[in-house]
Amino acid sequence: MKLVVTEKNDAAVKIADLLGAAKPTADKVFNTPVYRFDVDGEEWVTIGLRGHILEPDFTPSLIYKKRGGWSGVTAEGEAVPAVLPASLPTPPFKKKKPFTADGVELKGWKMEALPYLIYAPIEKLPKEKDIIRSLKNLAKKADSIVIATDFDREGELIGSDALSCCREVNATAPVSRARYSAFTKPEITHAFANLVPMDDDLAAAGGSRRDIDLIWGAVLTRYLTLVKFAGYGNVRSSGRVQTPTLAIIVERERERMAFVPEDYWVIRGAFDAGATAGPTAGDGAEAFEAPHATARFKVEAEANAAMEHVAGAVSARVASVEKKKRTVAPPVPFNTTSLMAAASAEGISPARCMRIAESLYMDGYISYPRVDNTVYPDSLDLAEVVNAIAANPAYGPYCRELLAAGPLKATRGKTETTDHPPVYPTAAATPDDLAPADYKLYNLIARRFLATLSGPATVEGTKVTL
Repeated sequence: MKLVVTEKNDAAVKIADLLGAAKPTADKVFNTPVYRFDVDGEEWVTIGLRGHILEPDFTPSLIYKKRGGWSGVTAEGEAVPAVLPASLPTPPFKKKKPFTADGVELKGWKMEALPYLIYAPIEKLPKEKDIIRSLKNLAKKADSIVIATDFDREGELIGSDALSCCREVNATAPVSRARYSAFTKPEITHAFANLVPMDDDLAAAGGSRRDIDLIWGAVLTRYLTLVKFAGYGNVRSSGRVQTPTLAIIVERERERMAFVPEDYWVIRGAFDAGATAGPTAGDGAEAFEAPHATARFKVEAEANAAMEHVAGAVSARVASVEKKKRTVAPPVPFNTTSLMAAASAEGISPARCMRIAESLYMDGYISYPRVDNTVYPDSLDLAEVVNAIAANPAYGPYCRELLAAGPLKATRGKTETTDHPPVYPTAAATPDDLAPADYKLYNLIARRFLATLSGPATVEGTKVTL
């Protein structure tokens, strides 16, 4: 039996549907859904995790021995070597919390324990016990294991943690990694036909980031909270992302509070243009507004003088017409940050944007949305993508125009990575296929993709002085 481990249940369902020779059989191992199907006569089973199934934590205590030095003691009583700076006091201590005769208790929130907590060993504890139990049950029977979590740093760490659980019950089954960027049949089939080894370095990078989050967040949050209990303020927390973000908000708020508003006056004229323009303008006239040559008057008397100059006027003479052309380069491919910025301009908040993007990805309409890359890889068949989305009548004529113009050449952004391509559409969708908000985001992604294959735009501006 081949065991396929995915990051979420939705992915387990999708992969089973795309790879199975027939409709997969939904089953349960204990309380965890799994999906059974055959590939060339071999039994396959997919199981979805719930993101991270292990979570890091400090060992509950530290002990010190003259010969062995410091060690962390796990909840099971196992000693784990620890390296602490020589500047920290060593036992014997007086038995006063958090200190014991030969070490330091770390679970209680004591100010004296914090310098030791920073250097305590970090262990991984079960977070999703039911899923781990089901995973081990399947791993025992597996002839081979495929890790098919998301292809990024976090996904590699999640897969590595799942593999460590499998190895506890099956140390010999061959392990491979499936890497994909879209839930389409060609992409998934190609990924499982070209399995690769796990990337231990990438998983270690994800683990380091998570350990830093723990050390920073746990130690500083405890410190700030203990300061509060000493009477120096409210409860405060700290985090690797939270604290710098808060600093940006505070800085902006200080700028806002320091701003001194100034009065100013704006003059805008209302006009009618066209064959019937004038005091008796009818329905055929085109109404428009125009600003005064002085955008803002800072002196009220000057604004009043300008108003008096045009008081009672019923017509205006065109003094000059100036036309200018400029070239606008096509945009670069979407990464996560630029996608969220563009979606915000369309009224979709960043959080909602990512929820919708994740749903579109799982349904096979777009590629993986959490990316830094802004350069399409050479392996991406641009013409194939254009042909795929041409099934949407709104894009069809332009898609055919692009294909007829010759070889496609895409714009390139400044960031190029080797994990996932930039965000692009992977299948055609119409307003009938998706909810309005979902289609709005899909349409944004599809149009950006087509724009990256297009030439520069020429914009002509006309300035008329009246």
